Amino acid sequence: MKEVDRSLAEEYILLAFAIEEHMPGYVDAYFGPQTWQEQAKQAGKPPLQDLTERTARLANDISQADGMDAQRKDFLARQVKGMQMSLRLLRGEMVPLAEEVEALYDVQPVWVDESNFEQAHKELDYLLPRGGSLAERKQEWNRALEIPVEKAKELLPAIIKRLRDLTRQKFNLPDAEDFTLEFVSDRPWSAYNWYLGGFRSRIDINTDLPLQINELANLIAHEGYPGHHTELSIKEQKLVTEKNYYEHTIALINSPSCVVSEGIATSALEALFTDDTLNAWYRDEFLPRANMSHIDSKRIVEIGNALKKAGGIMGNVSFMLYDQHKSEAEAERYLQRYALSTEKERKHLIRFVSNPLSRSYVFTYDIGYDLLEELFAHGDHDQYFKRLLEEPVTPGQIREWIQKDS
Repeated sequence: MKEVDRSLAEEYILLAFAIEEHMPGYVDAYFGPQTWQEQAKQAGKPPLQDLTERTARLANDISQADGMDAQRKDFLARQVKGMQMSLRLLRGEMVPLAEEVEALYDVQPVWVDESNFEQAHKELDYLLPRGGSLAERKQEWNRALEIPVEKAKELLPAIIKRLRDLTRQKFNLPDAEDFTLEFVSDRPWSAYNWYLGGFRSRIDINTDLPLQINELANLIAHEGYPGHHTELSIKEQKLVTEKNYYEHTIALINSPSCVVSEGIATSALEALFTDDTLNAWYRDEFLPRANMSHIDSKRIVEIGNALKKAGGIMGNVSFMLYDQHKSEAEAERYLQRYALSTEKERKHLIRFVSNPLSRSYVFTYDIGYDLLEELFAHGDHDQYFKRLLEEPVTPGQIREWIQKDS
């Protein structure tokens, strides 16, 4: 790697740790040179004006790095643009939420019309077992799928093996990769992948909300195979070990790369299964293992597909709270109406979106999924998914691929 390229990666990482001093949680993972992290710690908490000037210089230096690989250069430039918005927010600048999201994530968020959620409700009304109101029927369906934590622990090894095997068949998983599972509580999220470096992760599963049999495969796909753990492991191999792209030794929460990562994770199970093969797995292996063969496996798949069409609810809630200045009570009523959620689920979701790091992050899930769906419609699904796992990709890069293949 050219010395100038290494110096740009080093300054990018030092700036990230400096922003972390002002915004705890900004750095999600780091497994790069220890000396850089120590250097950042010794620098303490630099003034925001200094960081603003340094970030502007880094953005200019990247734009002038004519010999740098074009895709790598694009990745760094867009990540640094996200840093600049984080610093504006830290300085107390009042920014419309859409402008914040566009700068942080390289995407344009929009209010999702409620007709989309109502269409999903129509499908759910057809698919859910008969009963009371639609919300009551959905909640009753969810309760029928609930399993205790001990049963989840019993089932997870077989699920992990199945998804790992399928991921290895399709994508270039490093031989040494692995992850551990921990069960936790009192967290604002349902599960989290903590990447540790060296192709290792720890995946935490939150037990605050009931675990459901249909969510176990989704969870492991999203956080593990071929989701977050897979992406970070492969990028460590392909970009750090083989190419010395040290900027990929750090993962930042409020950055364009998050849209790609969440797009990969939210479409991860679909990268391994069709509706038919997922139904067959549930019917023939997964549900019998759980002593739940009485549950209609096809209905599980169809209801899951219907719920995907209600994507965008949490983005609307964020707009309500931060742009429209609605109360949490109004946001809860919105969730009750359109997400058909329980009071406990609503409070959990409001807690998540109320975190300053999460208020914009909530857009990455649905926008990431939709962006990748559009990409996959223009070419070979597995080939594109493989590129997303291996290359330094931004939402802007994906839009270029779509435009090129249109």
